[in-house]
Amino acid sequence: MGKKFFLLATLLLMIFTLGGCGDNNANSPRIGTLTQLNSSPQGEALNFYENFNSMQMALQSNNIDKIRTYQSVAEYMTANNSDFAIENSSATVPLVDNFCCAMRADDVDLKNSFDKAISDMEADGTLDSLIVIYIKKYNAAPKPVEIPHFDDAETIRVGITGDLPPLDLVLPDGTPAGFNTAVLSEIATRIHKNIELIQIDSGARAVALTTGQVDVIFWVVVPADDSNRPKDFDTPAGVAVTEPYYQDIVVNVNLSTLGAGF
Repeated sequence: MGKKFFLLATLLLMIFTLGGCGDNNANSPRIGTLTQLNSSPQGEALNFYENFNSMQMALQSNNIDKIRTYQSVAEYMTANNSDFAIENSSATVPLVDNFCCAMRADDVDLKNSFDKAISDMEADGTLDSLIVIYIKKYNAAPKPVEIPHFDDAETIRVGITGDLPPLDLVLPDGTPAGFNTAVLSEIATRIHKNIELIQIDSGARAVALTTGQVDVIFWVVVPADDSNRPKDFDTPAGVAVTEPYYQDIVVNVNLSTLGAGF
């Protein structure tokens, strides 16, 4: 991806992302996070995890003090495991990320078709319905999402990680499920194209996209605000992102034995 990508990655890691090196204060809480989260206050001690399960195990074994993730993921964690509790963050302004699909910048027609489908889904209430079904009322026994197949239609390869349940979720038998898959299924129906889901490592998403292993990945971007951030600082070079289809805040998850107000 060249020097531009690595310069961007360095900027993300050092200034704006959860990939910062943290400070040298031994008393700072050790925070575990997945590599795809984009935003975090500066000066935090951060530990990076390439998958969701290893990060949960690190918290349960006290290798870290808390997990940084999204509200919907935190609620899924606490609903499925009494060891976890969401930290009380009412005293701080929550960080916000927009969920989008990302594709190579030269796939203009693909991006336009996704943008139109997402816009139409928002306008007719489909997105709201999927949010209720797959996020707000999601239960402990998620079921696979059926993706339509169209004879002789083009196939789009989409990378999934399974590391943000119930958003990006892969069941124990390897079957994709969750909100993102439901959104993809609806997009496939509207653009009349086949979707092939390919499981990839979270940290390898951008490389998988730019090298052609997949055509689409899920990505998160920070909404525009008054911060002095460079334009598209959170989008790799050569990549374009669709209009957002979901927005979520960033929260911390602790061990429940420590109390939610840790």
